[in-house]
Amino acid sequence: MKQFYDLNHVVAGKLNEIVARKPPQAKPNCCVRNGFYWDEAILYRSQAHWKDDPSSDYWDGPVVRIISDLERTLDHQR
Repeated sequence: MKQFYDLNHVVAGKLNEIVARKPPQAKPNCCVRNGFYWDEAILYRSQAHWKDDPSSDYWDGPVVRIISDLERTLDHQR
């Protein structure tokens, strides 16, 4: 798991591009502020590579509200 502060919205901007380009990409049910996604958990398969613009297996937030859903998704991947 990685957590970081995206001061210049570099990752958030890339996530916006991925969602726009790759329907039916999983989209969060919340957490867009000033046009950027924030406070979310995104789960990709272990073999996913950013250069391939992978689709996520899970994407939602805010993190404090989705922990049990994320854990269920992780359990299904094992």
